[in-house]
Amino acid sequence: MKTKKEIFGDILISSRTGCVLKIKLRNQKNPVITAVDSVLAKKIVLKPTCLYGFKLENRVITLSKIENVTRYETRFDNPLFEKVRFIKDNLGHLRRNFGMEGERPSGLLQEGATWRQV
Repeated sequence: MKTKKEIFGDILISSRTGCVLKIKLRNQKNPVITAVDSVLAKKIVLKPTCLYGFKLENRVITLSKIENVTRYETRFDNPLFEKVRFIKDNLGHLRRNFGMEGERPSGLLQEGATWRQV
């Protein structure tokens, strides 16, 4: 487990470089994987979404709410994750454009589907 000083150091690095952090908050079951947008007086402002594009319920946290962090070399603006977030945000639009809205899944995706040898 990291000290508060080490945690704060990782937070500052993330705010400057955009590197991804896995943040374990007190009284939260799952950690948040995102990056720090900015550090203000006694508040830490996270990016609006997690690394995969899901909106964060609470972007503003304090150091006292953080149990631990893991810093990764991966940057939040990595092109792969930017594409993942874009696709997640535009999935409904993409389905409409490809005429897939309201379609049933293919046979492979239907419940009870079996593989057949050809």
